[in-house]
Amino acid sequence: MASQRIQERIEEFWRQYTLERSQAVRVSRGMFLVFVFSALLFTWMTFTTRKPWSPLTEAKYLWDVFLPVTLLSAWGLTVKEDKLGRRVQSGGYTVIFQVVTRGVNKEAVLRSVSSVLYWAPKYLRNFQVWVVTEEDADRDFFDSLEARVLYVPRDYSTPMGSRFKTRALHYASRVRVEEGLNRRDVWVYFMDEESVVGEDTVLGIISFVEDQDREVGQGVITYPNFWGRNLLVSYQDSLRVGDDMSRFRLQAKLGKVYLGHHGSHLLVRADVEGKVGWDFGSVRAEDAVFGGSVTAEGYRWGFLQGFLYEQSPFTLQDFLRQRRRWVWGKLDLMRRVRTSRKLKLIHVLDLSLWLLSLPSEVLAILNLVYPTPMPGLIPSLISSFSFATVLYLYWLGHNVNATLAGSKWFPSALLNIALVPVLGGMEALSAWYGLLTYRRSWRIGFEIIRK
Repeated sequence: MASQRIQERIEEFWRQYTLERSQAVRVSRGMFLVFVFSALLFTWMTFTTRKPWSPLTEAKYLWDVFLPVTLLSAWGLTVKEDKLGRRVQSGGYTVIFQVVTRGVNKEAVLRSVSSVLYWAPKYLRNFQVWVVTEEDADRDFFDSLEARVLYVPRDYSTPMGSRFKTRALHYASRVRVEEGLNRRDVWVYFMDEESVVGEDTVLGIISFVEDQDREVGQGVITYPNFWGRNLLVSYQDSLRVGDDMSRFRLQAKLGKVYLGHHGSHLLVRADVEGKVGWDFGSVRAEDAVFGGSVTAEGYRWGFLQGFLYEQSPFTLQDFLRQRRRWVWGKLDLMRRVRTSRKLKLIHVLDLSLWLLSLPSEVLAILNLVYPTPMPGLIPSLISSFSFATVLYLYWLGHNVNATLAGSKWFPSALLNIALVPVLGGMEALSAWYGLLTYRRSWRIGFEIIRK
């Protein structure tokens, strides 16, 4: 069997993702305060009123534009973390674990399916595993999986002309509608091909369905799989985890998602998915459009406890391709006629801040080479708060990923913080890379990175 041959050479690291390991990492509000107060105290003690005019001095107001984002992050860090316990499914509902793949990264797909088959039967009485792929995929491999495989027909098209992953997602949702599975007692848990579930993932799904009166849930995605394969990329993805544990947790707790969400670690009641669908036309930010549509329909979001375990890109080239695809998706969304003005505005602001991170980074480097005063005490304190908050998010995300990967985190965390100027430059350049290549993006299509 094709899957058995691959199974022999894959590492079953999902077995280590137990409830205890997931609960070993928490937000430390005390450490966050240490970061913030240290930065503010240093700024207060070193601030000088001597301000010979310099364009670099006035340019430092740029650092303060990031304050709204860092305030939201700080607010999110204050949100109480609920305790997750072991329990067996008690209701009559069904959970469908759905993996969407182009069919290229077969080892990743097998890891994903195998992790579900290892953890789900321990606690769920009614569950299914669906794999959605293209008609030309390797049928010997996919037919050997212990899952229901949907092959999207080559000639399948949607009314809005959706392409790539959006097309596959919509096809699967229509299959559920045709089979009468778009019901209130059916839940769809969305995974990417590299997603791996742990014990806490399954327990979080049960807790959400049985304890929360919400229709859609999103949670924290971590990146411990193959952690450190490319140290710079793993370190930069620390910020993604910190962002999930602050801003993303906040908006999920508030019940509405405006700041974007992930396409994986997403739990949706099937009747909601059936009504909203995934037919959004030629847009590569299908998750953002889906989230905006769900919110516009008045459905309520909740926070999905437990982590989903994924991996960072293996190379800097794949890192740039991944980020470029995200930028293309945002630009697709902005150009899409049927997108609400509110959602467009949010993504315009989000992309603008991402693009502004490059001149902000350049300004910081220039300030190291040619130090100039801040334009005032208040702007200086604001930028110090923002900088300290971002540093803590790196610190938090690094500790989560390293702990889950079973690695000693403290020395590595110090290196992660020391490399933030380099990591920030990587992220900033990737945004401009995406912007400047957008005109030819449809010739490139939907890029798939190695996983």
